[in-house]
Amino acid sequence: MKSTVRYSTAKITAIALAISLAGCASDSKVSAADDALEKTSTPKALVLNADPITPSNKWQLLWSDEFDGTEIDKNKWERIEDCWGGGNNEQQCYTRRDSNAFVQDGLLNLVAKKGNFTGPDNVDGNPGTRTLPYTSGKLRSVKKGNWKYGRFEVRAKLPFGQGTWPAIWMLPTDFVYGGWAASGEVDIMEAVNLKTPSTETGASDGELEGRIFGSLHYGKPWPDNVFTGQATHLPGNVNPADDFHTYTIEWEEGEIRWYIDNVHFATQRENGWYSQHMEDGVFVSAGKNAPFDQKFHMLLNLAVGGNWAANANNGGIDSSVFPQTLAIDYVRVYRCSADRWKGKGCASISDQAKLVEGTAEPEILIGDGNFGKGPVFDVYKDSLSLGMAFDGYNPIKVVTQEEVDEPGHGKVWQITKTGKAGNVYLRAPKTDLSHWLEKGELVFDLNVVSKDAGTELLVKMDSGWPKASDISVTQPAVGTWGEIRIKVADLIASGNRFSAGSKADIKGISNVLVIEPLGVMTLKVDNIRFEYPAQ
Repeated sequence: MKSTVRYSTAKITAIALAISLAGCASDSKVSAADDALEKTSTPKALVLNADPITPSNKWQLLWSDEFDGTEIDKNKWERIEDCWGGGNNEQQCYTRRDSNAFVQDGLLNLVAKKGNFTGPDNVDGNPGTRTLPYTSGKLRSVKKGNWKYGRFEVRAKLPFGQGTWPAIWMLPTDFVYGGWAASGEVDIMEAVNLKTPSTETGASDGELEGRIFGSLHYGKPWPDNVFTGQATHLPGNVNPADDFHTYTIEWEEGEIRWYIDNVHFATQRENGWYSQHMEDGVFVSAGKNAPFDQKFHMLLNLAVGGNWAANANNGGIDSSVFPQTLAIDYVRVYRCSADRWKGKGCASISDQAKLVEGTAEPEILIGDGNFGKGPVFDVYKDSLSLGMAFDGYNPIKVVTQEEVDEPGHGKVWQITKTGKAGNVYLRAPKTDLSHWLEKGELVFDLNVVSKDAGTELLVKMDSGWPKASDISVTQPAVGTWGEIRIKVADLIASGNRFSAGSKADIKGISNVLVIEPLGVMTLKVDNIRFEYPAQ
């Protein structure tokens, strides 16, 4: 089975932001259910039609495990045991039992099985236990194999069935830039629910799930983290659960590339990732190349359920498909001999690979001492208040926003939405707006230019997902201006309709106003302010 391979407030146009997945600084996959569903269905995956590329002969083998022995090598891998659930409702306990992780016949087997297990309910060594209905295996190389730049290959055969979630991924060893995901995460390979009915956009009748995802997590600490990645299919409708395939990244300073069976299918670059973390009470930029300029280690695991797998395809977990196995033939790590410090000079590049747009680093906003205070807090009137920025969530590129001239109003904020997912918002430094809670009102002028019949309009305030509150507003007649007044207390109390039990924290508002049509709509907004009602 083995083979040897050498190896700001200016005028804005369309804003496209990546999906943000909720999580925390730990060795575990994490996601928010709504965003995970977006990840599963859009955008349309690539198909690996390009020819394989022979890796450069300048790659030098640095570290490997061929799994030729009879036991997991303790000098290379740590076996994880916890029932935390990944922070996203995964239903497995990772155990140190040989039945969940073992070496046999030249393969590492990570086996997910049905059956209750009780273990730690956290990853920090704190007291507390939890019982979950499945067990599985998870290994990591932290403090045993840690690398900055290189070529990372894992040959594996993936599990299948509703609720399966195998992952081959990397985390920072030292979290230099703070909690997840400000210090970064690299997903070499992820897949969910292979061989179940596909929910991919444009999937044909009877098509089975067969996508592989490669991605990066970065930005600020959760919940203000960012995700960008690319999904792909194997050629000829081959399903990755049917046989072994080699999943690879090449990582050099400022660039990471993804491969399956030496076919280069995606690239991300440093101008599309960033890291910002807190120092002395304010966010600072970690600078160019961060967070992917530090040592990372490898993780191998097979999760069961969770907010992504259990909310995609058929939904839930099909207990009848278990046990399932993530079988790994080898793990190989190479160093570029052409430039060991930056990893450059060994690249294998295809002009057919997708250059993933990523997310440019946002401006760090700092308000002055009077920011957000009364008796009137002007947010937008001909221009956006100092210390704020236009921003948005636009996973499928259906939302645009810009400032336009409007007779009798001067500059106004115009928003157009042509699909379902997405919103726009006015971003600010985290600000305590609790003094508006008793009697304050959020006020703005609204003109709905056009819309599909029955399209609802939500107004929100949030302090980082899922801590958001939303309220539906009564719209003026199409094509006319009307004033909208919302009591701040009513808005905050209404909570988050998309995450039961959650609401915005008025003492730490980061998005002062979120505009989210729940369908096709073009609208204009002006004279946004917080004020106390006239006595």
